[in-house]
Parts: sequence; C-alpha cells; structure tokens
Amino acid sequence: MTADFQSFAFETLAWTGALIALVLILRRPVTRHFGPRAAYSLWLLPFMRLLLPPLALPAWLAPASEPEPEPLSAVAIQPVAEVGVEPLMVRPLMQATVSIDWAAIAFAVWLAGAGVFLVIRFARYFAMRRELLAEGVEVGRCGKVRLVETPIAPSPIAFGVIDKVVALPEGFLEQTEPTRRDLALAHELAHHRAHDLLANVAIQPLFAIHWFNPLCWIGWRAMRCDQEAACDARVVSDCDREQRGTYAAVIAGFATRANRQSRGALAAPMACPVLGDKSIIYRLRSLTMSDISPRRRAAARALVIGALVALPLTATISQAEANAPAAAPAPPAPPAPPSTPASAPIAPAAPPAPGAPEAPEPAETVTFATQDGEGAKDDRTIRIERRSTTDADGETREESRYFIDGREATAEERAELQDRVKVLRETRRNAEGASRQARVLRERLSEGGDLRKEMDVLRLELRDASRFSEEMKLALEKSRADMPMVVTDCDASVTSIEERLDADGKKVTVFCRSAALDTARSAILAARRIVESDRSLPKRERAEALRALDEALEEVRRDR
Repeated sequence: MTADFQSFAFETLAWTGALIALVLILRRPVTRHFGPRAAYSLWLLPFMRLLLPPLALPAWLAPASEPEPEPLSAVAIQPVAEVGVEPLMVRPLMQATVSIDWAAIAFAVWLAGAGVFLVIRFARYFAMRRELLAEGVEVGRCGKVRLVETPIAPSPIAFGVIDKVVALPEGFLEQTEPTRRDLALAHELAHHRAHDLLANVAIQPLFAIHWFNPLCWIGWRAMRCDQEAACDARVVSDCDREQRGTYAAVIAGFATRANRQSRGALAAPMACPVLGDKSIIYRLRSLTMSDISPRRRAAARALVIGALVALPLTATISQAEANAPAAAPAPPAPPAPPSTPASAPIAPAAPPAPGAPEAPEPAETVTFATQDGEGAKDDRTIRIERRSTTDADGETREESRYFIDGREATAEERAELQDRVKVLRETRRNAEGASRQARVLRERLSEGGDLRKEMDVLRLELRDASRFSEEMKLALEKSRADMPMVVTDCDASVTSIEERLDADGKKVTVFCRSAALDTARSAILAARRIVESDRSLPKRERAEALRALDEALEEVRRDR
C-alpha cells in the first residue's frame, strides 16, 4: 500500500467530514426556504466526494528535474600526492536502525474499523429482515412491492432493494380506517419509488469511514430525518388541508407505537424510532413547507447542480509520470563468415603484428582569468601533465604535475587550481543541461509541439468558460428581473402561499405565515385528539405523545 494511496484516503476523509458538517449547517435554512426535498438532496455532496477519484496533472507541468552529475573522468579523480598527508580511511556504518511506520498502523486500524462498521450495520439489517419475514404473511402486491403483515412490525416499514417489501402490523389492512391506511401505504410506496432504500445502502461507506467521528452518527440521523421529511412532501404534494391534517395524525399515531429499540437501520419505517421525538416535530412542521413555488424548486436544483459541478475543485491532485525514454535498439548480428570450400588450401597463420608504440599522453591545457589584488584581470595558462607509474607490487599509480606559465605550481597553488577546475567542469555541465532543457522546451513550443497543442486547447477551454460565465450572468439577471415580489402581509382569504397579479400586472407571491401556522396547529390538534382518545395506548406512552404534541403547539404559538 503506497504512501500516495494513504494520502488520498486521508484527504478524502477530511473533505467528506467537512462536507457532512456543511450539510448539517445548511439543511435547516435550505428546508425553510426551498423545502425538505432540497435539503435531502444536499447529502449528494459528501457522497459524490467519496466517489471522486484523484486528478492527475499532465507530466509537462511537473518541475524540471536537475540533471544527474556525470561520472568523474579518470583525470578528475586522480589523487594528488601531498608530502606528509596520510590518506583518509572511511569505515562503513554497520549500525542498523529500526523505525515504526505509525501512519501505516493508523491507516490499517482505520480501515479495520470501517469494515467492522459495515459488517455490523448489514448484519443487523439482514437479521431484521429475517425476523420480519419469519412470521409474515403476504396479503397483496403493489406492482413489484410485496405487502406482508407480521406481528413483529409496530408500524409500516419499507425495506429491500431487489426484493421490495412493505411490512405491515397484523390486521392493518382490515382494521385501519381507509384514509389513514391509504396515506400510510402511500408513504412507504413513495420510499420505494424514490429508491430511498438504495440510497440508505449506498451511503453506508461514507459513514463507515467516519466510524470514529461523532459526525458519522449525527449525520446519519439527520439524513434519515431529511429523507422522511422529503417523502412526506412527496405524499402530500397533491393533498388538501384536511388530508394533510389526517396525514399528520397518522405520523403522530404511529410514532407513539414505534418500538424505540427497533433495528431498522437500513429500512424506512413510517415513524423511524431511531430519530427521536424531535424528528416527528420536524416532520410535522415540514408539512407546512411543502407548497414550494416552481421558481424556488428550480433555484434549489440550480444550487445543488452548481455545488456538484464545483466539487472537483476538492479532488486530490497528483502528478503524472513522464514517459520513460525508449530503449535503444539492439545492434544487428554480425554476418556469418563465408564458407570455405573443402578443396581450397589452408592459408598459413599470419605473423603477429608488432605492438604499436605507446602514444604519449597529451597534456591538458586550461585557460582561465584571475584577478590580482587591485581587481585587474590577468590571464594565466595552466598546463597539467599526468604520468602513470608501476611500482614493485604491480600497482599502477598516476601522478599529476601543474605548471603555471611554464613554472611548476606550489602545493597551495595546486590545491587552488584543482578547486577551480572542478568549478569550471560543474559550470560546463550545468550549462550543457540548461541548453538541453531549452532545446527540448523550444521543440515542444514550436508549431506542432505537444506543449503548443495543449496550450491551444487550454486557450479554447478558457474562451468557452468565459462565454459560459457571460451567459450565466445574463440568465441570472433575467431571472432576477422576472422573479415575483414576495409579500408576507395577508388576510383571512389567503391560504399558505398563493400568487396574484398587482395593479402593474406583475406577479406577487403572498406568503401567509399565519395561515401556514394555522395549518400546522390544526394538524397537531387533530393528532392530539386522536392520541388522547386512543385508549388502547399505554398510559405512559400516551402521556409522552401528548407532551411532545403540546411542545409542538407551544412552538407554533411562539412563532405566531
């Protein structure tokens, strides 16, 4: 497991955690202004960031690597004989050090915790499914969804991605009042139509990687609460005020009967017990926010799409590797010698050629400028003579002699000259490397070069982005001009939200806060009367439900 993958995983963990925190901050304002369905769609941001792969930049954007130093020639590595100086012996370091990779250990513990989280979550789901279907009896079908009555279910529960099921309490279809029965079934079937169960399964890896983070558990409950509120909005979108009051009473009634120890982690119960009483109040108040104008729905979609388009800005950036140079082709095999006829005479062996005289080793001459004490330039000619000698043991030694303007240099001058020659060679190598890089860059920038093509493509993309920005600016200005004026003052004749034309013929959206609060108050009062009159409930559960509904009434009264 490479360090690059660990860095990508930790960066994904940080960004998804930040996006979960951002959604937790924005979900309530978005619900208030754009409706619960817009708030539910915000959870796409951390989920899509989890699936975002690292982005690789082109290799030509990588910084140019320094040229490798050339191996020293035989001239550069010759030892200088110094009188009275012993050679320095370097002893290799044999001490071995042991290091612990704490980052790799933390990474392994993190992945193990995420795996345990997923195993526990899905094990509980399949145990709940087996328990519900063990004593269940299929009582009907609605398309591909099976309706099963079971004594284990305290309220209607939707579960299953491939084998879709709605579990109902025993005797639900026969003993429940038809309007309440139809609304409860519509809620669970809406979960299946919107693929909410698939979303619950697919998003588990997001919360699994945050198993140690409190945001994991807070985010899961908040997402389920937004999911239920969005499903409520889909059910009551075509209902009148009376049907909404009945639907609110159905939610409150099932909430008082739900078992708080239920294990429906990946299911969608009618009243999810893992969310608590606050979620029921949140859902009841969200029913008054379902009448969202088409313009607000379009604005919510545009905001979510814009956030998803900007999501790649958070991607992990990596550098693509440059293409390795192609291997040099192998030299061709030498041609086979021509065959000799058997009858041809064998030529006598040629006498050994006399050895060539050893060529005298040429002297290396280097000319460079020096300065005297007054700063005036003084050109000196440096001549280096090298000679190889063999001692009695058969070892070859090379000696170097330095001459300045015909005279042999002293030991101090020789050391200075060696340093200057090294500097000159290093400068020459750097100049040659810079020249090679400049030549390659000039070829890539020439007509038809790959860098020139990429710059042309980038220029076209920038021009298209500028044109798109101008079009979006014009569209926003036009939509702002066409946006109707919102008036919060209303009278008794106005419902929660309605549109009308003023004297100038412009659309005016009237949002009646008092009418919306009256709708919520009527729904809560209807739910309270049903709970109070239902004597089949235990006294303690009835008292808790009445207390929660009274708190909701008090909140509505304060909002007025």
